[in-house]
Amino acid sequence: MSEQQNKSITKRDFLQTLGMIGGSAAVMTALSGFEHSLASDMKAPPALATMGNGKKVVILGAGLAGMVAALELGKKGYEVELLEARDFAGGRTSCSRKGTKVTDVHGYTHTCDFDHGQYLNHGAWRIPGQHHSVLYYCRTLGVELEVMLNHSSQSYLYADNIEGPLNEKRVRRIHLEADRKGHVAELLAKCAAGGALDEMISKEDVEKLLTYLKGMGLINNETFEYQANAIRGYSVYKGGGDNYGTLSEPYELSELLNMNMAARELTSDHPTCMFQAKGGMDMISFALRDALPNGVMKLNKEVTKISQTGDGVSINYKDTMTGAETTTTGDFMISTIPYAVVTEIENDFSADIVDAMKTPAPSHVAKFGFQMRNRFWEVEDMIYGGVSTTSMAGNIAYPSADLHGTNGGVILGSYMFGGNADRFSAMTFDEKVAYGLDIGEKVHPGNYKSNYNGKAAGIIWHDEKYNKSGWSSWRGDSINKLPTILKGQNRVLFAGDCISPRLSGWMAGAIEGAWITIAELDKRAAQI
Repeated sequence: MSEQQNKSITKRDFLQTLGMIGGSAAVMTALSGFEHSLASDMKAPPALATMGNGKKVVILGAGLAGMVAALELGKKGYEVELLEARDFAGGRTSCSRKGTKVTDVHGYTHTCDFDHGQYLNHGAWRIPGQHHSVLYYCRTLGVELEVMLNHSSQSYLYADNIEGPLNEKRVRRIHLEADRKGHVAELLAKCAAGGALDEMISKEDVEKLLTYLKGMGLINNETFEYQANAIRGYSVYKGGGDNYGTLSEPYELSELLNMNMAARELTSDHPTCMFQAKGGMDMISFALRDALPNGVMKLNKEVTKISQTGDGVSINYKDTMTGAETTTTGDFMISTIPYAVVTEIENDFSADIVDAMKTPAPSHVAKFGFQMRNRFWEVEDMIYGGVSTTSMAGNIAYPSADLHGTNGGVILGSYMFGGNADRFSAMTFDEKVAYGLDIGEKVHPGNYKSNYNGKAAGIIWHDEKYNKSGWSSWRGDSINKLPTILKGQNRVLFAGDCISPRLSGWMAGAIEGAWITIAELDKRAAQI
């Protein structure tokens, strides 16, 4: 390679070339060297080097990963057959809206009857700005985005299982955040001024630290005491004339230490301002679905057996509407079916692959929403978007769309994980409604139940037949088994968010997992 060529090659060019030569496992190793392993650095689909030339790929599962793989392979001339067990495309990027049917584990089917075009995102509900892969398809497929307000300083925290005066008391998020920082600033300033840090940092840095702490606007510049301040806010808001307002009084540090909730700061992938698809996240699914050629996607097709042949794959599936059994074949197969489901389908995968797919832990997740007549959380509580957090029902999330609208809105009233989600799952539909309303009433007394219009809907992901989890999590050293799945077996490959462990549960994980897999498939197709 000439000196000029060497200077002009980009990291992406290098990784694409490496992928064609050494496969996805080599790319992952190289990314580790760049300190970007498993990060969302992918901004566009991989440049596939092989024309499909009639080679057929059978893709299992029409979630985002399956549709992305089908779309990009189809552009290169591969023949694609996309099988989906449900009667809709999108998988976890779906919504409850008027007419949506969800059957729970007890066999009860609920039909959503939200009105005024309202919806509840079943799964994906947020897009951070660095998820370039999601934004790529929104941009190229014409999906309209709007701001999603992920954090509201005026929202509440409510705990019913702690000691002290804050138990069973709703606490403004801004009060908790300001008080925690203020008390810590006071302690740190007093330690610095008293010489406790002299052996750790220089005297110059001690003075700079004190200047910084005083500049936060939380502590008294002379005594370093944490005190009522404009950052925490007012109990009586200032106004015209001689209304100078009344600053709200901080909580005691000992009280706050009992309330071990929302202690983490906002992270880079959970900032205050994010994005969402206007009208519901399933608009992204619809756009991908509509971009596929007619006949590629086949709905209501439940895979019953996966077999490898000497020069391809054989897939048995059942039509869930008629019961008819069919066999299809292909040169390659990509499975995007969640691991907890695909490992229970009759298959001839290697023992190592089955073991690796059973390693990540399936998450138990429940989401349940309530339609409200009026947007009381905005009018009464000054909450615009964001979430309130409870110890009983996880997060209560407020809609970012139609702010100050006149048609009310759907509140995600119960977003629960783990044991809370399991207990919620055991309830009947009516019990779920009553439970969620009771908790919401504690956070918004006098408003929550009175504004509920009787329309509710939701989903329990670990009870879904074709999911059995909200997402899967690789923990500790278990991630060492990921390369086994990335490698696949002969003509069988795997995709989905679970091969993007640092993006598991995100739409970007599903999309970028598909990009990694189609690049690997393209490499193998070039060799036959």
